[in-house]
Amino acid sequence: MAGASLLALSVAVIAGCTGGDRKPNEFRMTTESFSIRITPDPSPPRALEQVQWTVVVNDRETGLPIDGGEGRIFASSRDGKNIDNGFAPTDQVGTYRTTLFYITAGTWAMGVQFRRDSTQVLERTEDWTQDVLTGDEPGEYSLPSSQTPTQLVDTVRRDSNAPEGAAPPR
Repeated sequence: MAGASLLALSVAVIAGCTGGDRKPNEFRMTTESFSIRITPDPSPPRALEQVQWTVVVNDRETGLPIDGGEGRIFASSRDGKNIDNGFAPTDQVGTYRTTLFYITAGTWAMGVQFRRDSTQVLERTEDWTQDVLTGDEPGEYSLPSSQTPTQLVDTVRRDSNAPEGAAPPR
């Protein structure tokens, strides 16, 4: 019985050390005053697509969410391209959103700056690197993989009961 209790306690301690509700694509950063969780959507980001970043900011000492703060996320590619955008508040206390548009795929150096209000100095997280995958070229699309274009036209004609050679309905 004591062995089972010890095993249950060990499992509980290990579970408590794993980060609990940490998302697999979430970055956790700190500054002198803040703990910051950063999550991209989609993950991993793709070039030539809008990537929405959700940023949750808490006071590092008290753990309380920071509402009404100001911040930005920024990135630089290896070939010298730079992007950045400010945070917009959401309806969730301490949660902000922003979007970035990566113009090239590859490895980007990323960072976040945040302050409680405009009277404070921006505090910067440590930089990290973010792999950005190749995105679809603008205007590209793909057909359903199960049918070729000819099969699609034939299906529409069959389903419309239209005479052979007639244009399919719109």
